Amino acid sequence: MSTTVGVKLDDETRQRLKSVADELDRTPHWVIKTALNEWLDREEAALKERQDDEARWARYQDSGQAIPQARVMQWLDALAEGRSEPCPK
Repeated sequence: MSTTVGVKLDDETRQRLKSVADELDRTPHWVIKTALNEWLDREEAALKERQDDEARWARYQDSGQAIPQARVMQWLDALAEGRSEPCPK
């Protein structure tokens, strides 16, 4: 189901939107919808990453377990040399 949402644009933004839409041979509606969907995808991914980071931080605070930097560097060096090693845990 689709619904209509109104957005108030100043004249300059409206003209920029029309110019881009004309250059793409698309409607301003298509440009707005595409831009909004791309923005939402990025923001949702960033929010999920933040939630994952917070969960990892909480696990670290609870357990104190971490991977030593030397082991991580060893793993990264192996990847850089083209060797496939499992991620350290």
